[in-house]
Amino acid sequence: MKQKIQSVEFQSLLFGLTDEGVEFRNKWREVARMAVWLVLSVISMIVMIPGSGANTPLNIGIIIMMSFFKYIPLLMVVYNLARIMAARYLDDVYELGNEDLASDFLEEVTFGYGHERIKINEGKISQRDEESPIILIGGPGSIQVNLDSIALLEKVSGEPEVIYPRSAAWKIDRFERIREIGKYDEAGKREYAIINLHDQFISNLSVKSRTKDGIPITAQDIKVMFSILRREKTAIDQAQGDAYLFDERAVQALVYNQTIITPEPVTPPGMKFPWDTTILPLIISELEELITSHTLSEILATISQKEVDSALNNDQTIAQMRLEMTGQQTTAGAQKQSAAPKFKSRSMITAQFFEKEFKDKAAKLGVAIEWIDIGTWQMPSTLILDKHKEAWNLAQENAKKRNAVERTKKKHEVTEMIELVNQVIVKNYAKSPAALKPASKETEKLPDAETSTAEQTKRRVEMQKRDPAAIATAQEILRAFRKEMIAAKSLIEKDSRPLKEKQVELAKIEKALYDISYLTNHWVKNSP
Repeated sequence: MKQKIQSVEFQSLLFGLTDEGVEFRNKWREVARMAVWLVLSVISMIVMIPGSGANTPLNIGIIIMMSFFKYIPLLMVVYNLARIMAARYLDDVYELGNEDLASDFLEEVTFGYGHERIKINEGKISQRDEESPIILIGGPGSIQVNLDSIALLEKVSGEPEVIYPRSAAWKIDRFERIREIGKYDEAGKREYAIINLHDQFISNLSVKSRTKDGIPITAQDIKVMFSILRREKTAIDQAQGDAYLFDERAVQALVYNQTIITPEPVTPPGMKFPWDTTILPLIISELEELITSHTLSEILATISQKEVDSALNNDQTIAQMRLEMTGQQTTAGAQKQSAAPKFKSRSMITAQFFEKEFKDKAAKLGVAIEWIDIGTWQMPSTLILDKHKEAWNLAQENAKKRNAVERTKKKHEVTEMIELVNQVIVKNYAKSPAALKPASKETEKLPDAETSTAEQTKRRVEMQKRDPAAIATAQEILRAFRKEMIAAKSLIEKDSRPLKEKQVELAKIEKALYDISYLTNHWVKNSP
């Protein structure tokens, strides 16, 4: 068991990619060279001296010297040939097109500690550094990350590592490399998992979709300011003065949680990784959902809320002046003609991008929106916009007509109610069987032709005290009608019509209230 463990450790040191393996290989490479050289030289010397017939010390010394030196170039040739063959294989795997670079990398990864060094600045690397084996193949080497950038590296095992700005350069392991993104494999066009920590700004975005009622509409000239998701600033950050904070999980989210848009936009957005696969699809999908879930009238409005408030204030001012000059109030129905349109204003749409639901969705992609301007709405034809205005004007006219119909309806209801009170309640109550039952000789003396209905009713109520249940039921009905009459009177008094036109209706209501009050407990007797 111990021998097996030792064998595994030996193989790990011999073929491993750690610094300990490099030290082991460097040490035993020289030992192996010397051993092979000595063995071959001794064998050659033993074979050549007896067979050459040399019998003088000079000849023997020449044979010994030649036996030792002739294998030095031979071993060098063999070593270089092996290195060239391995370099060709590596060049074919990584499609480098440069065998010398592959050969140097093999020497470095097997027996070196990494002398290559590149720099990341403003979220990118220089074109010269793109030809470095650190970029093309991987470590060993070192990477200097400047203040405004971060990068994601992947080790041989696939484990990600985030490197960020610091004074010392980052030492990377063998075959560890910056993750490459994108479809281009040419210097200057490649995209890497390197993120700029500055706040980003994009403009001239456009989103085209159809509204809920099937009308195409385009949001143009959208502007957005955003950044990578930042973590909260701690006391250590304040002491170190870190200018650009970031959440390490956001870096991995930007790299691994990309959203691919298919088909590709006709007009390129002008953004590079990672923003073209994160923030762009996020904003487009949010605005498309907004457009498709609302009608055109809810997205566009002929008048704004400010104009509606101004019109309402003007109506209130006019009503106050009318009250002061004529003593007549304006009806509540007339003040509701300028109703605010139910639509999604720009401020409401902008506020959606700062609500918790959208922030959580953006955080999953590793981004945060700082500011957004949704641009302008554009119709495919001015005809649709003109029709929209006509529809709004028609809706306003219909609202006015509905208010007029409501007022007429209320007027007829009041008239009919007065007639019901006079014809059904008062007269039928006076003619009820209980009221017609004679109670005394005084009933025979009532001159029906000369006595008013109220007086007859009053006397008959006094004569039917023997039936209290009928009286209570009738009085409850009369009280209910009295409430309706009072409400109708108040409504007519507030009407904007001239006072002369309302006198007839008010007189009828007053008469009905007088009769009802006399027959109920609301009658107030005049003091003698």
